[in-house]
Amino acid sequence: MDIRYSKDTITFSEKHLTLLDQFVLGFIRVLEPHTPYVIVSGYVAILFGRSRGTEAIDILIPRVKKEAFRNLHAALLAGGYEFLNAEGTDGLYDMLMNRMGIRIARIDQFIPNIELKFLKDDVDQRVFRDRVEVNLSDATVYISPIEIQIAYKLYLGSEKDIEDALYLFEIFKKDLDQQNLKAWMKKFDVRGDEYGIGI
Repeated sequence: MDIRYSKDTITFSEKHLTLLDQFVLGFIRVLEPHTPYVIVSGYVAILFGRSRGTEAIDILIPRVKKEAFRNLHAALLAGGYEFLNAEGTDGLYDMLMNRMGIRIARIDQFIPNIELKFLKDDVDQRVFRDRVEVNLSDATVYISPIEIQIAYKLYLGSEKDIEDALYLFEIFKKDLDQQNLKAWMKKFDVRGDEYGIGI
């Protein structure tokens, strides 16, 4: 699997699409006609080959008006998805507006699922603004910038998160914007020296 990385584009050659990849791509095909998005958190490392499980894929979208959300809600239902939260359309929209995530899965398959959230703060806005296009063999997805992802994973601090950060650093260390990574590590008040993440 060959990965080529430039400032805002990553290209795979000969990536084998796992069942999880196929689940994510299927969801995005329904989502994208209604809103742009960015994938964040654990799936970013998994996409690049990290071997670990995950129950949820975290996806951020800009705030949309209620009518636009109703259209998205209807499209997902028609596309074979269900909402794991008990609320109806208006309740789900209120959850999003109150900075909560909503869970979406294939019908009768609770895992894996999507946790969908509206952008909520300046960090989310930057992640979305600077999102990176990942070109697969026959699909495109948009993910968090790698530098932000590494710094944020160190900030979260669990063993799994630190391993995600280290994995991404090892894959992309020759291509990272070191000043950008340093700035984000400073923003999150984290250091990576003890894990081998040097800048």
